[in-house]
Amino acid sequence: METETSNNDFVPRIRTISQAADMILAADPDTAISEYAIRKLANKIKIRSLVSGSKIMVDYDSLVACISGQPYSFPPEQIQI
Repeated sequence: METETSNNDFVPRIRTISQAADMILAADPDTAISEYAIRKLANKIKIRSLVSGSKIMVDYDSLVACISGQPYSFPPEQIQI
């Protein structure tokens, strides 16, 4: 799943945890990945995410790379906004 042409042109697909879970479910109806699992990955800084108050938003491509065992162009981090 290639969504970038170079790091300079890259626009991350930031989604809420619920939206990210829905996107994974649409791609794989039998998935075992839950909203809880995505939240844990974000809080353990295994994927790129943004936190605003109690709302966590994740970089969808980082999530997909993490669960598929593929490398991602940017390191995992959690940014407080």
